[in-house]
Amino acid sequence: MPISDLSGEVPLRRSGLTEMLVARLLGLVTTGNLKPGDQLPPERKLAETFDVSRPTLREALRALAVLGVIEVRHGGGVFVSQLEASDLLAPLTFFLTLRAAEVEKLYEARKLIEGEIAALAATRGDTAAFDELDTLIAAQEEAKLEPARYRDVDTAFHRRLGELSGNEFLSRAAQSLNVLGQEFRKTASETPNVISTSIADHRIIVEAIRRRDAAAARQAMTTHMDHVLQSTEAAMKAKNE
Repeated sequence: MPISDLSGEVPLRRSGLTEMLVARLLGLVTTGNLKPGDQLPPERKLAETFDVSRPTLREALRALAVLGVIEVRHGGGVFVSQLEASDLLAPLTFFLTLRAAEVEKLYEARKLIEGEIAALAATRGDTAAFDELDTLIAAQEEAKLEPARYRDVDTAFHRRLGELSGNEFLSRAAQSLNVLGQEFRKTASETPNVISTSIADHRIIVEAIRRRDAAAARQAMTTHMDHVLQSTEAAMKAKNE
């Protein structure tokens, strides 16, 4: 269905219009009628199509934006997002920032998943891929005094490890948890010695992977996640004092 022609949609006339409109638009995305990158019709056209007021439409669009399903570009229209993990996890990320007690459980999950990813990478990766990991570690060293940039390279390092595992399910799960963990990590990763510890951990992980020692790679990643949790909790405690 062309996104400029939603005339086949039945107007919404019952109570709970905003919720119903959100569900209707989500349905168009999940069925593929609206695809990542597609631009939605103008506000006036959408309101007429669904027979709702423009304030109701705006509420629905705002809800979808919070969910990460659409992206509102100021002066440029409304687009379906690329539906990346970082977009779709935004509400959960916000929720977790309000529940700091969940940080331990989050890293417990990361430890299990990323530990297995490291072990698999040790058996499935090749020399060229291992060299890429070393290049990313070198980039981390260069970004040591730029925490925001460091976090981006750190994310790239863990994403590449996930790819080397050869298991897309584990890789996607790890990426999603990493997105959530970043919210907790922002304060801790502003500290140079914390970044240095992480880089050292990464080197040990890659060394084990190069030796194709799955058990050592798993243990190195587990130790790394323990260090991340400890520094994160310490930073959160200091922030609240």
